[in-house]
Amino acid sequence: MKCSTRRDTLDILSELLENMTEPRRITHLLYSSNLSYSQLRKYLKMVTEMGLVLEQKKPFTSFVATNEGKLFIEMVKKRTTIKPLIS
Repeated sequence: MKCSTRRDTLDILSELLENMTEPRRITHLLYSSNLSYSQLRKYLKMVTEMGLVLEQKKPFTSFVATNEGKLFIEMVKKRTTIKPLIS
């Protein structure tokens, strides 16, 4: 993704969920998503409440995408492939 363009919420959520196909700690998500800690917590709360992510406590606190979260990723990918055709 280009650094000069702003990401919309769907892009941020999709990238965040793509990083959570396997259990990931907050530190890893911070580095991979390029968000501040407060922004990351806001988006993690959002996807957790939507049922797209589960917070696991054992063996360490981590976040992992649910099946609904993986479906969300696929839907956003389809959106990005169709969007250039429409413009």
